[in-house]
Amino acid sequence: MIDPWNPNTFSFELQRVLTAESQLVFDYHSEARRLMDEHLNSSPYQSLKPNRFSSAYLSFQEHELTPILAQTRIRVWHYARLLEQEVDAMQRRLVPSSLEFLKERLHDLVAMELLTQEEADKVFNESPFHSQRDSGSGRLWTVIVPRHCSDGDVSALLGSWGGESAYFWLSDKSLATKLRSLGLPRILEIEAALTDGLNAFSASNTVMEAWAKKLGVCVVPTGCDLAITNCLGTAKLIRVHTEGQSTFEAVAKAYPEGVSEKIT
Repeated sequence: MIDPWNPNTFSFELQRVLTAESQLVFDYHSEARRLMDEHLNSSPYQSLKPNRFSSAYLSFQEHELTPILAQTRIRVWHYARLLEQEVDAMQRRLVPSSLEFLKERLHDLVAMELLTQEEADKVFNESPFHSQRDSGSGRLWTVIVPRHCSDGDVSALLGSWGGESAYFWLSDKSLATKLRSLGLPRILEIEAALTDGLNAFSASNTVMEAWAKKLGVCVVPTGCDLAITNCLGTAKLIRVHTEGQSTFEAVAKAYPEGVSEKIT
């Protein structure tokens, strides 16, 4: 298992191909930075110029690096507000988001008398999944670079039970407040394969940014959202960080070891 943002975790094979093309990775990212600075500081305004190393860089990314990553397992991060029972269930089996799964989870809340049936029906009926099944359903969404719990991209997910499938279009403000009282914020570390769709290619961007940073280029590994679908059955929940635990606040700051210097 590797962290795409941390070259110290890369396999021997990954390090071998990246070492062989280090000059290309350095040249591409150095040129990209130079061109962006030139673009932003141009007066009069100039469009961003093409990177002369793009063709060779993309060829290496597609034909050498991505096939290796497709056979690699990586650590990813999932952010959610969950009840203790839900954490226990995820430790047994990871389930993708779906309208059906939301209905099942709401049924459990009613059974535990945490929501009334009327409240559960309202959350279900106003879920974005009714119109966005193709784009959001059937996936477990993760990120490949850890985010701190205060990051705006994840704070809403940690703040409200059910995530966007439950709160995003919810019109009842008092019910929305109630969802924010259920469960606790959790950051889940998951080990996953990269065989789904374009996941390996997406991860390769972060891998090469991390390698360029290692080579001395001023670049920050940006990461990306990663949707685990077909390989969900082989994904493993490694660790759960819950609000109140020391590691919860440390994620993306002091945990994992060395993360701060490598993603900033």
